[in-house]
Amino acid sequence: MFNDPTDPATQALAQHHDQGTHDQIPTDQAAAAVEAFHQQADPALVQQVTDQHYESMTPDQLKAAAAAFQQKLQGVAGSSPEAAQLASIDPNTATPQQVAAMHRFSIKEHPELARDVLVGAGVVGVGALAALAARHYLRSRGS
Repeated sequence: MFNDPTDPATQALAQHHDQGTHDQIPTDQAAAAVEAFHQQADPALVQQVTDQHYESMTPDQLKAAAAAFQQKLQGVAGSSPEAAQLASIDPNTATPQQVAAMHRFSIKEHPELARDVLVGAGVVGVGALAALAARHYLRSRGS
């Protein structure tokens, strides 16, 4: 998906971004696209997109996303110093960059937990993230 700029699914997601209809993307489809983006796209692009996504959230949305990631990370904090460090972030004062770091760590090291947050919590705006990722990917490929 994110290794071929002509992929119809990627094109469709980017179109949702351009039209502001990302809320119409089925949650499971959006979550799968976000996972593919993390696996296939350049890490610098992944960081740029996740940072931008969390920076665009309202303070309440950011707090809710931080709390959702924190809850999942606390369950694995004993197995990883990085998970413990990220789980210790206070959702009330979390910055967009910290929440983006929680997101990236979760999806890389514990994809099942990240999926729970992306799909289950409903606070991350997974459709918006998938559409943003597709648009940035296509731009990075000159499309």
